[in-house]
Amino acid sequence: MTNTFDDVLDDYFFSKSLRPATEWSYRKVLRSFLGFSGETITLGQVDKKMVLTWRRRVIGDEGLSKTTWNNKVTHMRAIFNHAILQGLTFQRENPFNGVIARPDVKRKKTLTEAQIRKIYLLMEAKEADERVGKGQGRPNALRPAWFWLTVLDALHRTGMRQNQLLHIRLCDVDLENGWISLRPEGAKNHREHRVPITAKLRPRLEALYNRAIERDAKMDGQLFNVSRFDGRRKEVSTNMDHPPLRAFFRRLSRECSCAISPHRFRHTIATNLMSLPDRNIKMAQELLGHSTPAVTLQYVETDLNRVRTMLEELEAA
Repeated sequence: MTNTFDDVLDDYFFSKSLRPATEWSYRKVLRSFLGFSGETITLGQVDKKMVLTWRRRVIGDEGLSKTTWNNKVTHMRAIFNHAILQGLTFQRENPFNGVIARPDVKRKKTLTEAQIRKIYLLMEAKEADERVGKGQGRPNALRPAWFWLTVLDALHRTGMRQNQLLHIRLCDVDLENGWISLRPEGAKNHREHRVPITAKLRPRLEALYNRAIERDAKMDGQLFNVSRFDGRRKEVSTNMDHPPLRAFFRRLSRECSCAISPHRFRHTIATNLMSLPDRNIKMAQELLGHSTPAVTLQYVETDLNRVRTMLEELEAA
């Protein structure tokens, strides 16, 4: 059996209908495994001991989370299942079965009000500098600031995922009725749903929409496409993928001295919604696009101040 990992992966992709981002994720995990095992290894040489050794390296030596490890296992197990099913390897038992690590349950990573305020102050200062031509011509992942402020507003004020943001087309924005339709191809559960355009989101979103039209964007064109507004680029790409977004958040995190990501904004709005006294689980579920209320309930946190008061009442009794 001479099929290489690349052969199996190509055959797997051919048999499925995966998003480009999902295919990229599979290739990234495979590169990680081959970096550990060696580029010349064959499928038949992979056994349970090798997989467990890799697990020790990932979790123990590299210090990655058990959740990250389990994600790698899910991808590699799917590759081997396909190879076994299609007869692309002589193995009959998947070496990635039974190697999941039970993850630690941690609090959702959110942003504090102070951190969000710091983010906006930084970006608004950069926006003011750009208006007077300060710092022009130098490459910077935070430019143009007005564009990235719109990205921040969309994430901060709707809780949408980054993949949903990247799939928004101009025709998905209804400024008259005040909503954005999030496409199923950008959703984790492949479901389309709408999010409202709030009063604080509308000004920047509308400005981005109008500027895109001024730059000859079509209604089926990607709304959040930085290459359309970045003067350093000679051509407008038809689709802004994840790299510019990742570069922006890496630079922003460095300048703000705290970890910032699209998902932290999502966790923040979800946690804040579920902390409201009159919280509506169904409404929060619809906004976040969760398949079941159980996922939304993960964001319910104990009010420590109320617990403290109850304990003090017990002590005084």
